[in-house]
Amino acid sequence: MRRHLTAFAAIALAGGMLLTPGGANAAAAAPTAAHVAPPLSPLKLTAYYPRRVYAGDTITYTLRTRNTGDWATDIAYVGGYVPRQARKVRITGPSGSICEADGREVGCLLDTLKPGRSVTIKVKVWLRSSARGTAAAEFASASIDVPAGGLDTLDIHGIDVGTDLKYVRVKTRIL
Repeated sequence: MRRHLTAFAAIALAGGMLLTPGGANAAAAAPTAAHVAPPLSPLKLTAYYPRRVYAGDTITYTLRTRNTGDWATDIAYVGGYVPRQARKVRITGPSGSICEADGREVGCLLDTLKPGRSVTIKVKVWLRSSARGTAAAEFASASIDVPAGGLDTLDIHGIDVGTDLKYVRVKTRIL
């Protein structure tokens, strides 16, 4: 379920590529975590958020991801889950990015990110007026390396970004 938006976004980027339904030998063709190489351009995610808010207010998460590798990213992904107390969610990224919110799940695909550069994404969450307790959210970033042949040779079923995702968990106290 966590990779729902990632898979959707990769399919959207692949464009006219034909997808075959998963068959009996699809599990045998899927690479294991031991065979997946680490990304050439790892990303570091930093989240800025308020420590306390009142019920019915908004929480704005500022997510800054930085390319800490030696190479530019092919595709960069930032996404995660907003608190359960959310009534409405909006995600905005830089121009050229594809951002989407679906229920509690948010995701944003970014253009090429050069080494040492960073990009900022804002996630605005409107809380319910009945919200109580702690609003917990989690966000992650991933760098997806496209094979040398380009997007036409990208095997969506072979992408395993789950091994690269390092979630940043944030908590905001609701007063």
